Amino acid sequence: MVMPGPDPDDYPPINPDEPVPDDPGTLSPDTPETLPPAPVEPMPGPDDPGNVPAGEPEPV
Repeated sequence: MVMPGPDPDDYPPINPDEPVPDDPGTLSPDTPETLPPAPVEPMPGPDDPGNVPAGEPEPV
């Protein structure tokens, strides 16, 4: 079951005439400067039903 989200009446109104800051850090100061590296996903094995067929090896 999905929990309901926050009540939209608790947020201040959005002013479309207000300028958007150039630095996103002012909007979310607790976020890191860069994203962490993506996790390594395992390649499918030969017994996996959706495995990716190997193509011809590239010449070196």
